[in-house]
Amino acid sequence: MLSLDVLRGAALLGILVINIQLFAGAQTITFNVPLRVVAFTGQHAVLNAAVMVFQWLFFEGKMRALFSMLFGASALLLLSRLERREGAGTAADIFHRRNLWLLLFGLLHGALIWDGDVLFFYATVALLALYPLRHVAGKRLVGIGLAVALVGGTFGVWNTMGVPAAWPVAQLEEKAHDAIAKGERPTKAQAEALAAAQAERRDQIAKMQAAPAPVARGYVASIPAAAYHGFVTMIFGSGWILETVGFLIAGMGLFKTGFLTGRLSSTRYVAIAVLGYALAFTIVLAGLAHAHRYGFSSAVTTVAMMAPYELQTIPASLAHASIVLLLVRHGTMLPVQRALAAVGRMALTNYIATSAICTGIFTWTAALPRGMLEQYQMMLVVLSVWVFNISFSLVWLRFFSFGPLEWLWRSLTYWKLQPMLPVRSRSS
Repeated sequence: MLSLDVLRGAALLGILVINIQLFAGAQTITFNVPLRVVAFTGQHAVLNAAVMVFQWLFFEGKMRALFSMLFGASALLLLSRLERREGAGTAADIFHRRNLWLLLFGLLHGALIWDGDVLFFYATVALLALYPLRHVAGKRLVGIGLAVALVGGTFGVWNTMGVPAAWPVAQLEEKAHDAIAKGERPTKAQAEALAAAQAERRDQIAKMQAAPAPVARGYVASIPAAAYHGFVTMIFGSGWILETVGFLIAGMGLFKTGFLTGRLSSTRYVAIAVLGYALAFTIVLAGLAHAHRYGFSSAVTTVAMMAPYELQTIPASLAHASIVLLLVRHGTMLPVQRALAAVGRMALTNYIATSAICTGIFTWTAALPRGMLEQYQMMLVVLSVWVFNISFSLVWLRFFSFGPLEWLWRSLTYWKLQPMLPVRSRSS
């Protein structure tokens, strides 16, 4: 389905705009607020700051949310087709086998290539929650899913990022800062909190400046199995997995209601986009302005950016989808649509290939200096990987029906080698 393929391709490419900071070893003072950007001036300070703001406005959390929703939608689409063609029993067998294989792909990806894998979480949620919900009404699924993503995701984010612990510290720092600005003397607790924040920043900068020149670790020395185990434990233990649960369920509902298939009116898509961006941009810009006012201390930044995290992620992801669906509906920017659709059709291949490319560049070979690239330089790497994703996908799909990993996944799911060549090629 074209709309799903284009959306999936856009989301997949957009995820790298944020993940590149993890691949490149960017040091942060809190989740994806780069220390190098907020603590230094330098020749490219304005450009780097602009890139950071752009990332938070358009990409942070939004592309992951959209990608998750599309997985839920695709799962429901598959089930619907299988039940019509094969019957409920066979559909259930194929659906669960498909996700068991995806679970294995995710484990291998996370343990052997990159410790930030999400496929394992998608497969787990699909196996446990999606199949029983397949016949629930669309609007109900949307309501349940977004509520779980908002409430459960916020709970998980707060636990993971330490928002409850940072909140009282941030208040002390802010009051100390305000008192000094007014020419008043802060209380002992406020002064101690401010001094601790300043000492922490000095220590952060010293560690970054003293970091040794990066060297290639090689593949064996950098196998991420242990880090991936910690990542999986953190996502489940903190409750952040509820964000994924919610988005996958919401994706099923958004497919049923016609939102993700372009069946709503253009007026409704425009309204969703305007309202979504207005809410998300207000939250993000207010958070960045507040953190900037207090020197981007770790505690203040954590509260300002992570406390309302899901409140800005959800509306912006729906706004993104609305804009893309309007472009598809009106046939606008067709070359871009074709490129995104090709990437989306090969999402599994491109997702894992991107991890291998970026890990290879920054870790296995150290072709680029890990921990040293500026924010704008990371975007140049992102653009280069995008060119590869798009070019490879367009060329591959000229000759084959599926991406290489999609073909393997499909063959394992059906316990039968699937035809790789398009029908017209096989019959000629």
